[in-house]
Amino acid sequence: MSSDFPKVTEDQSEFEPKESKDKQREEVPEEESIVNDYDNYEYEDEYPVDRAGVVEIGNEDSDSQYETSLAETDTTSLTSSVFNYVFENGRRYASRSFGTESFFPNDEEEQKRLDLQQNMFDYVLNGEICLAPVRNARRVLDLGTGTGLWAILFADEHPKAKVIGTDLSPIQPDWVPANCKFEIDDFEKEWVYKEKFDYIHARYLIGAVKDWNALLKKAYENLEEGGYIELMEFDAAGSYSSDDTYEGSVSESYISKLTEAGRRSGNRLDVVPEFAKYCERAGFEDVIERKFTIPVGTWPKLPEYKKIGAIAGLVAHDGAEAYGIALFTKVLGMSEKEASEICKTAAREFLDKKVHHCYPVYVVTARKGPARAESSSAQRC
Repeated sequence: MSSDFPKVTEDQSEFEPKESKDKQREEVPEEESIVNDYDNYEYEDEYPVDRAGVVEIGNEDSDSQYETSLAETDTTSLTSSVFNYVFENGRRYASRSFGTESFFPNDEEEQKRLDLQQNMFDYVLNGEICLAPVRNARRVLDLGTGTGLWAILFADEHPKAKVIGTDLSPIQPDWVPANCKFEIDDFEKEWVYKEKFDYIHARYLIGAVKDWNALLKKAYENLEEGGYIELMEFDAAGSYSSDDTYEGSVSESYISKLTEAGRRSGNRLDVVPEFAKYCERAGFEDVIERKFTIPVGTWPKLPEYKKIGAIAGLVAHDGAEAYGIALFTKVLGMSEKEASEICKTAAREFLDKKVHHCYPVYVVTARKGPARAESSSAQRC
């Protein structure tokens, strides 16, 4: 992690919107606001994602270094053909051996995108592997582990913890830390673990869960007392722009169709802001919700935002088809040609500097009471 990121604290609550050439930006509610005084930042080891949701718009200068292709990004994932994959719409999907249909691909192209998304979330969390205070966790469960990158990183940083990553697809690498293993499993089915966990982690699950209440209840029942759960998801349905360039855009139409398809399929994509409520309903205590803002593309003025926006733009560009093609054809009844054209058009606009698209990222941590014996329990992992 480089050391050129402005520090943004979470306890700031005053925000004065700046005037643009055309109009004043939309006022941010006080409870979600934060000072955005770019001229007076002291540069420290933190990335300037914040809860105000306002990102300054830049110009064409110094953009060339961000003109890159996701295809050039390295990935540590190795593919496997253990199961009979499903091939549709030119993409590869998980086997239906669990009786579960996956709407999102698991091919090499998607694996690269998932690893790049992990890199983007590293910036969001300031280089932290997680925000829950689980430094001394012994047993850790990573739901929907994907390529297994998060589980591997956590196992490396916590050699005394036993880390288990589960997924529908066997797309994880063979060479992993001795304290990390992967299991092919459907987390919406019955959980049969013999031992409980100290920490359960989940990210990138949006659109893959039909019953969040049931999932969080299972997590609660399989945690030790004092154990933590952490959910991290991007809220695509909450996308916006501070200057109205997102409103009426192709991107907005694409995400609106995604959201509708999610509702019809029973895998809601607009559920992220309700995570904290679901955790409380499952019985968790000390529920904390953190909300960050991610720009999409290289349009921001600050180099730090431009950097994260470049990554987010590539993630969104390559994710347009990954998220949309199956939902549009199978749920909304579009032809493959129509669905593909919508995805391609949206993908191009995700890299358009004229559309100042942002979306929120939520991180929710919660504890199963009541144990709080260790003095280190207040420390982040």
